[in-house]
Amino acid sequence: MAAQVAVTTGAFQVDGLAVSFGRVTSMRFPAGLELPPHAHPEANIAVVLAGGWLDGQSHERDCFAPSIVVEPAGEVHANRFGAVETAVLSLTLEAGRLGSVVGGLTQQFLRTRDPSIELLARRAANELDDPDDVTPLSVEAAALELVARIARSVGLERRPSWLGKAREVLHDRYADPLSLTDIADAIGVEPERLARGFRRAYGESLGDYLRRIRVNAAARLLATTDEPISRVAGEVGFADQAHLTRWFGRYLETTPGRYRGQVRRDLIQSVRPGTSDLIPPI
Repeated sequence: MAAQVAVTTGAFQVDGLAVSFGRVTSMRFPAGLELPPHAHPEANIAVVLAGGWLDGQSHERDCFAPSIVVEPAGEVHANRFGAVETAVLSLTLEAGRLGSVVGGLTQQFLRTRDPSIELLARRAANELDDPDDVTPLSVEAAALELVARIARSVGLERRPSWLGKAREVLHDRYADPLSLTDIADAIGVEPERLARGFRRAYGESLGDYLRRIRVNAAARLLATTDEPISRVAGEVGFADQAHLTRWFGRYLETTPGRYRGQVRRDLIQSVRPGTSDLIPPI
């Protein structure tokens, strides 16, 4: 039987705060750390802000930044950390504290990526690293919003299959000039029913959801390439750089240039002097 250990096992820097639903913790792990098969007694959400690891218990799972990893209570896993220090914001969720929807979220392993969730985690981690009297309020608010966004993004409620198909169309063709009729025809429902059902299920319109996909795609390119921001805007479907900047600010509360700079600074800070191994992909 695998050992039950705390999420902080192996970390050399830990800053944590108890909140109403469990605990929020900012942690740093050393480069090259290997943790044998183990489990955590409570469900855990880990947002990888720099560095990362491979989970090699059953098969190699890439958990490098900016991954969001949901681990159920008792999930057995092993970690092989990469060639740079790893920074993680962890949300330890106590059973029954956040309701049935979030309870369903934590029943199976999940790995996803979403810059809006990543930025919420960075906000909470920055608060924990430099606390003041408002830190408890700020951290809990950011953490609750983070959990809500993950729950909504994976669509836990029972929904008609055509809603899932609509999301697939948006994700597959996000850079195209899609109309409501285009999407409705592709999935075989009336445009009015699609628009009404999508907003009810996901809490935003098809247009806003599509813009958010484009912003997320732009964030990935900004983090992993040196392409000019104007070119990134065109590749993901925005009319120009100004159009991208406007929606980037709405969804991620920063500019494309600042986002790229923050991700690069975090990566540079996580590299220990003298490390010659390849840095894992962002």
